[in-house]
Amino acid sequence: MRKEEVRTREMPPDLAEKVRAALEAVRDQKRRFIKCPHCMHNTIAVFEDTRGHVQTKCPRCGRECIVDTVSMHRSAGHKIELRY
Repeated sequence: MRKEEVRTREMPPDLAEKVRAALEAVRDQKRRFIKCPHCMHNTIAVFEDTRGHVQTKCPRCGRECIVDTVSMHRSAGHKIELRY
């Protein structure tokens, strides 16, 4: 299915209110990206209050992985060394 053919519908009012509240909650928070462990592409954006595990599919390499957003914090001065 092409993007032009995707059908959308109007959001129900209760869901629209939840989305608005979520946007308001993260407005002043810093956003960081978690990289795909396979190709190091920025795969998912998380905010300061994000906790728990997330399953994601990398848009670049197409591989799926589960990441723990708490343990994936980057240390100051930390460099990633790629070995092939």
